[in-house]
Formats: sequence, C-alpha cells, structure tokens
Amino acid sequence: MLLQDLRYALRILAKQPAFTAIAVLTLALGIGANTAIFSVVNALLLQPLPYPHPEQLVRIRERTPVFPSGSVGYPNYLDWRANQRGFTDLALYRSGDANLSGTGVDNEPEHVIAARVTFNFLSILGVPPLLGRDFRESDDLPGSRKVVLISEGLWKRRFGGSAGMIGQQITVDGVPREVIGVLPSQVQIPRKTQVYVPVSELPADKSLLNRGNHQGFSVLARLKPGVTLAQATADLNNIAAELERRYPDTNTGRRIEALIYLESIVRDYKHGVALLLAAVGCVLLIACANVANLQLARALARERELAVRAALGASRTRLAMQVFVESAILALLGGSAGVLFALWGLDAIKAIAPANVARFQETRVDLMVLAFTAAIAVGAGMLVGLWPALRVSGNASFTLALHEGGRGTSDGIQRQRARAGLVIAQVALALLLLAAAGLTLKSFRNAQQTPIGFNPHNVLTLLISLPKARYDTDEKVAAFHAQLVERVRALPGVRAAALGNNVPFDDTENDSYFHLTGTPPTPPGSEPSAEISAVTPGFFEVLGMPILRGRNFDATDRPNQAHSVIIDESFARRYFPGKDAIGQQIDDTQSEAKPPPPVTVIGIVPRTRNEAPGEDNSEKLNMVEMYYCLAQSPERRTSLLVRVASGDPLPLVPAIKCELQALDPDQAISSVSTMEKDVAKSLGTRRMLMSLLGAFAALALVLASVGLYGVMALTVTQRTRELGIRLALGANRVDVFRLVLGQGMVMVCTGLGIGLLGALGAGRGLASMLYGVGSWDLPALSFALFALSAVALVACWFPAQRATRVDPIIALRSE
Repeated sequence: MLLQDLRYALRILAKQPAFTAIAVLTLALGIGANTAIFSVVNALLLQPLPYPHPEQLVRIRERTPVFPSGSVGYPNYLDWRANQRGFTDLALYRSGDANLSGTGVDNEPEHVIAARVTFNFLSILGVPPLLGRDFRESDDLPGSRKVVLISEGLWKRRFGGSAGMIGQQITVDGVPREVIGVLPSQVQIPRKTQVYVPVSELPADKSLLNRGNHQGFSVLARLKPGVTLAQATADLNNIAAELERRYPDTNTGRRIEALIYLESIVRDYKHGVALLLAAVGCVLLIACANVANLQLARALARERELAVRAALGASRTRLAMQVFVESAILALLGGSAGVLFALWGLDAIKAIAPANVARFQETRVDLMVLAFTAAIAVGAGMLVGLWPALRVSGNASFTLALHEGGRGTSDGIQRQRARAGLVIAQVALALLLLAAAGLTLKSFRNAQQTPIGFNPHNVLTLLISLPKARYDTDEKVAAFHAQLVERVRALPGVRAAALGNNVPFDDTENDSYFHLTGTPPTPPGSEPSAEISAVTPGFFEVLGMPILRGRNFDATDRPNQAHSVIIDESFARRYFPGKDAIGQQIDDTQSEAKPPPPVTVIGIVPRTRNEAPGEDNSEKLNMVEMYYCLAQSPERRTSLLVRVASGDPLPLVPAIKCELQALDPDQAISSVSTMEKDVAKSLGTRRMLMSLLGAFAALALVLASVGLYGVMALTVTQRTRELGIRLALGANRVDVFRLVLGQGMVMVCTGLGIGLLGALGAGRGLASMLYGVGSWDLPALSFALFALSAVALVACWFPAQRATRVDPIIALRSE
C-alpha cells in the first residue's frame, strides 16, 4: 500500500508542477535556513575539542570584584600547582609573537604567533608531537638549553615538511633554538600558534615574580576522574583565600574563574547563536504554515475525488495516509533543496562571522547536520500534512461532495478558522522577527555612529616586535623606535607617523592600578584602574586627537628626565575635579622602584574607545586612560601608525618594510591593516547578528505575505456564489470590497497583537546584545508594525479587488 501511495502521490504532484514547486521552495527556504544556522551551532557549541576527554580540560583565570576574568600571576600559579587536589596538573601559557629569521625555504624574516608554555602543557592536552619529542622538565629551568616546538603548518610551509628539521636550529627572536618536535595541526591552544617555547627564561625576570604583576598568563588544567569542576574550583578558591591572607597587598579579593575550555572560548557567542536558532525556527514555522494552507486548499479542491474513493471502499485512514504521504514527499524534496540553500548560505555566514572566533570558520555540513536536516524535514512533513490528514479522516460525510458535483461551495467554518489561525500565527512570527531585526539594526547603527574620539581615516597600522636578545636595553629600544619613526615620516605621502602599544582597536588590553601622589593609600583590592599606553610624540597627531590642555610629549621627555604622563579628559574630570590637572602627579606604576616615583601630568586629550562600543572593557568598567612617553617607558611590542595625506595607506607597506629592514634585516612586520578596517572588524558580531536577523525577517515577511495572499485569494474563490448573491440582491461593490478586505485585516491585526507581545519578549532576550537601544524601542517596533501592515494590506487588497469583479449571473448560473 505504501508503494502505491508513493507512486500515486508522485503522479499527482507531477501533474501540479506550480503547486509542487511553490511548496518545495517554501519548505526549502525554511529548512535551508535552519540547516545553515544549525551548522554554526554544531561547529561552535556541539563539536568537542580535538583532544582526549575534552570535557576535562579547564581554563583558569583570576577574578576580582572589578575584573571578572584577569590574567594569572606567576607566583600564584606556582602556589596553586603545589597545593591543588582537583586537577591532574596545571600548565601556564601565554600567547604572544616572535620574529622567525634567517631560516626556511625563502630565508625571509617572518612574524609568527608564539606561545610561552610550561613543560607539562602538551601532556595535559593529551596530544603527543607529530615528530620528535615534547618538552621535558629540564627544558623549563633557568639556564637550560634553548629548544622550541613548531606547528605542523609552519613545518610544512616554511621548512617543506622535512623530517630532518628535528635537531636543526632556527632563530626565534634573535635566539638560536633547537627544534625538538613538530606539533600536529589539532593543537590550537593558544589559537594560531606556530612556535612554542618554554618559560625557562621568565623566572629570571624580577617583575614576573611580583604577585601583583599579571602579564597575560592563563592556566590550562585537566580535571581528575570523578572530580567535578565545582569541587576543583572550590579547592583552588580555598588556596586563593589563603594567599589573600598571606599577601594582602597583591591578592586581596582575588579568586578563581574556572571554565570548561570549550565554554571559555564560545561563551560570548552562545546567546547570539541561540537567538539565531530561534529566529530560523520561526521562519520554518511560517513556511510550514504556508504549505499547510496550500494543502488545505488542495484538500478542498479534491473533496469530490476523495468522496468517490470513499464510495468505492477506501477507508478514511487510507485516505488520510495518502494525503500524509504527499506532504512527506514535499518535505523530503524541500529538505534536499534546503541542503543546497544551506551550502550557499554558509559561505555568506563565514564571510560576515567574527574573524577572531576560529570555530565559525570550521562550519560545514557534516553527518550530524544532515541528520538534523532529516529530522526537521520529517517534522515539517508532519506539520504540513497533519491537519489535512485529520480533515480527511474526520467524521464529515463525503455524500454532500458527491451530490454537489462540480458546483462550487463555501468552505466550512471549522476549516476557515484553521486557515485563519495559520495566517495569524504567520503574521505574529513575522512581526517578532521584524522587531528583532529592527532592534539589532538600530543597535548596529548606534555602535557605528558612536564617537570614538579620534579620526580613523587614512591611517595604516602594523605590528612590530623587537627581540629582547638583540634589544636588551631600554636605550637600544628607544634608539630603534626614534630612527624608525624618522625614516617612515620622511616617506612620500606620509603626513605623520608614530609608535604606541595598546592602541585603539588592536585587540590588546593593558591596564594598571594607579595612585594619586600625596593622597591616602587605597585599601588593597579597591585601587582604581586605568588603561595604559606608551606612545611617541606623533601619536596624537596621527589619530587626529587635539591636546585639550597642556602640551604633547617632546624632546624634553627623555629617559633620564622626570617622567611625564598625558591623561584623558575623563581622568581629569573624575580625579581632579574643580582644579587644573596639569602639573598634578601620579605614582609611576610602570616603575619597579619602591616606593614608585611620581610622574607629572603634562597634557589632557579626548577620551577614546579602544574596542567596539558595548564590548569595550574600559567602557564597561568605566576606566580612564593614561599615556606614557615611549622613550621613557620603552616597549618592545608596538604598533606603527602612519597617516597618509590622502587615499588608501596600504600601498605604503613595501616602502615601510624596506625602511624597517634597512635598520634591522631580521625584523618582520605583521597585522598589516588600516584603522578603518580595525574599527569595522570590531563590530563583526553585531554585523553578523544584524545581517542574519534582517535576512530571516525579510524572508518571514515574504512568506507571511504570500501565505496571507493565498488564503484571501482562496477565500474569494470559495465565496464566489455568496458574493454573487450579495451583488444580485443589491450590495454595493464597495461594500463587498470592504467586507473581504476587512476580514483579511482582522486576521492581520490579531496576528500583530499577538506578535507584539512576542516582540517584547524577543527584545528582552536581545537586551544583552544591544547598544543604545532598549528592549522596548518605539521606533523599531513602529517600523516593524508599519512594514508588516503595509505588506499585509497589499496582500489583502488584490483579492478584495477581485471580489468586486464577480459577475452575479455567472456566479449563480449553477443554481
């Protein structure tokens, strides 16, 4: 019987190609959108990390009442590791960069992502080297021989994948190191790392042994079997409490933030992805409602056929199965086409996905995604076919259909209510999506238009990192910086050039506690914090930032002179209210001296944003900013900023590279970009959410309007006799128009009312991702209501116009 039903269903669908194409396309759009977003969910949240027992891997950071997630102090890590009982072991790691010079296929210097790790890092991951050996504990001691692990990608790209690389030496930041192993590509902690070196040299750095100095380290740990994350975290917090008792000056208020590693890298995106999954679920429901209405219309048109089959002995269950099989075929075809739509959509999603989340780029259609597609196709088939099948298997007699012959009939009130309910649901879901899209669009516009405090146009940015092995003194670093800026400034087309660290939108954070000289000491754990940058005198000119009061850095700010600092206007307002900040002094927290010497405020500049609006830690934590003179506080890792007179600054890169290598042939550059691109990149998450919600809302609007038009057109067709009688009895055509249009708009208004309530809930769900927009935003909701009402009015208008053209004679001829 099933085979007979399949053959008959295929024959019937083939004879109605327009209906079949519309139904399949509608379902394909809904299923394809769901498949694409589920592919993202699968890659981002469901796929485990490629390590043994990844659910046991934990990332540990320090938290304070001010900073919910901060880097780990090296001495604190040593105490944790020595006393903890919940983990098999703890490893320290930090992502950074390095210059790889004078080796490889092309012998060109290259800037690579490098990580400092303790010797037990790979053993905790549970991944052995692809070639060679892992670090040993002896490699991690001061004075040990210089060794390095390289990634599989670097090994193949730069060294041709030669097994002979093991035991060879490469120069990393000016230090010859022996390659002892090659790591497989699955090792992606920290992300994109190409070179791993032990922390052996770091314990010789006195500043690192200061518990209050947190230099970007995190801890990787693996839970012991049978130990929960909560138990292990509580154990570490007990250790942290003891450290607070022993070292109140540096550890007051410091506790543990421990997260399963996968959770730690995707937690900022879980909420947004869940909202997108809900949005495509709404689109699928609208698509199913559309096709269900089409099926109901077909069932009405086929009542005589079904009545004849029933008269010939077919049971109602048999007839219902036939209708249900047709719906299942439509869902199967829609699911297959939906996969094709999803493959196309994934390319678009990857193009607009945040660049700093690797797992977005791993999105693909795999077996799990195909299983999900099959499941929602089956679900869609049930949703589409259930009501028509129930109608066929109901208790209504087919006798009337046989007696009426080919004469048109008006549909029953129950079926009319069912179709009206589906239309109302479509309108409500479409309004919900339109409102959410309007909120995210306004949020994105607000973020784009928020002042950032500087001029990002025509500014080139690139990263330079000086190796400590060759630039081992502050004097050497300062001399290199001065020569580089002078050479770049002399290039044709360059208006200004400068160096700085922690510059706006460079994906780095550098903050420090500070204390106003001469004021009472602040209780430990409640010290105010500021963003810290070290810049050359041309920095503010490059970014178009005026000196509001005081002066800029100049030649008098030399290393052997009293240090100076420039503060932003928020610092001046908050900490020097009612008095002139110029000439005030702040303790130099960048100095290792005890007590720290004071630095003098010499200038005030506008407040800037260092990250995207709404995602900026300095904004969330309300931090002020301090600028030190780079000559007085040298930093080896800096950004070179170059403002050109006009046009695109990127063509200037080769000339800058020549000047750089004229100073140091082994020096490489990286992260070449423009400030405009960096600002735009920072809005990647908002752009993706806005774009996808907007696309789904537009799709929902089209599907809902088509569904409404179809129902109204069918209603007019079924009520042709009734409308003819009304006209024959003297009804005005305007009254008929109002009658039909009014019935349609009643459904629309009911859907809008229900959708409005849903839109309020959606706004609350979006609240954490919005910037400068409340969950109840009248303009956004008004726009959604207006857009949907206008489209719905058009969808009802044409069937109502058609109703006025009914000829009473033709309509009543069958009587």
